[in-house]
Order: sequence, then structure tokens, then C-alpha cells
Amino acid sequence: MTSNRRPPPTLNSVKLIWYPLALLPIIGLLIAALVGWLPLIVFPIMLFFLFFWIFSFGFAVYAKLKRPKDLRQ
Repeated sequence: MTSNRRPPPTLNSVKLIWYPLALLPIIGLLIAALVGWLPLIVFPIMLFFLFFWIFSFGFAVYAKLKRPKDLRQ
């Protein structure tokens, strides 16, 4: 009885197309807080989300660009 389990996803399997799509609501909520459509308490929360997005995007790009290690020894 064998199971067809796939290995867990890694940073190498990240699709970078989702990053600009995730940035749109973050920017929208930041603008809405600055314009006054939302309470100003939303602004620092969205700044946290923006910095989290920036670092996540940086790690994903680094993982995509780094050369994979040769696992054969």
C-alpha cells in the first residue's frame, strides 16, 4: 500500500505572479486610511502588512534567483 504524497512546497516553488496581486489590497487599504474612508488606526496595521509583504517578496526573489545546491555527493 503506497501513498502518492508530494513533498511539501518550498520557496523554490513560489509563483511570483501572486505578489503584485497581494499588494493591491494593501495599497488600497493604506490609501483608504489616509483619505479618511477608514479609521486612522488601520494605517499602522497596513504599514506592518506592507513591510511583511516587502520582506516576503525579497525572500521569494532570493530563493528563485539563487543557484540550487547539487545534492549528489
